[in-house]
Amino acid sequence: MTTTTQPMHGSHGSFHWNWRQFRDVQPTWFYTTIALVALMLFCLVAGSVDERLINGVSVWTKPFKFSLSLAAYFATLIFFVPYLPDGYMDRFKGRLLVGLPVLMTAMEMLYITFQAAQGEASHFNTSTPFHAAMYSLMGFGATVLVAVLVWFGWTVGRHNSMANPMVLAIVLGLVLTFLLGGTFGGYMGNQSSHWVSAATTDADGIWLVKWATDGGDLRVAHFFGMHAMQAIPLFALTLPSSISRNLACTLVITFAAAYSAFTTMTFIQAIQGTPFISG
Repeated sequence: MTTTTQPMHGSHGSFHWNWRQFRDVQPTWFYTTIALVALMLFCLVAGSVDERLINGVSVWTKPFKFSLSLAAYFATLIFFVPYLPDGYMDRFKGRLLVGLPVLMTAMEMLYITFQAAQGEASHFNTSTPFHAAMYSLMGFGATVLVAVLVWFGWTVGRHNSMANPMVLAIVLGLVLTFLLGGTFGGYMGNQSSHWVSAATTDADGIWLVKWATDGGDLRVAHFFGMHAMQAIPLFALTLPSSISRNLACTLVITFAAAYSAFTTMTFIQAIQGTPFISG
């Protein structure tokens, strides 16, 4: 088994990196994260001066939310890189692992931002052959973004001890993001909209996420599924160092199972037309 220098310390781990270490671990992902944060800030400014709306909210809401989510995606992966074998990122497989999600993200964000600038929807927009093709291409890109997480998780699990609760949490988080986020996202992408028995507007949705409060919203389960990669490792970080590794691993598995059940429940709730939080 190949082990790596890990950025976490103590029995169950705690982060204490500075930004230069964060940058040097994986520069491509670091600068991608910075670019996404910059785009997010641009969308905030643009939304404050551009009065155009789509589905009752600013045309810049969609690229803002996606840039925020994808920035979290890459920042999280950077924290996990030290669990890969030494030199892995310098090999062809490592370069592919780095480049594929960056390429897919660039494609998605360019189109989403372009559509926002045009005052048109990017998602569920099949109004022309071009828009239909781009929507399908976005679906392919989203599939790649979650599929590489299985590859990442498999590599981490293969080269580290799964008796380490943080390693276990990382692997479970990445795999569950693929299973939950990918499955619920794929289902949503094949519908005509993300609303189920709800008003077709985000104007009265929950703050920031804009989920419907008067009916079902398929975005809820997709959101929780996509953020399993953060939720489960963060749970592992909260475990006290005084408990044994066996107990910590048991708690991580229990939390992952509960998180999966909760996320699945929000999907069932949505397809039944029930709001996650009533207005």
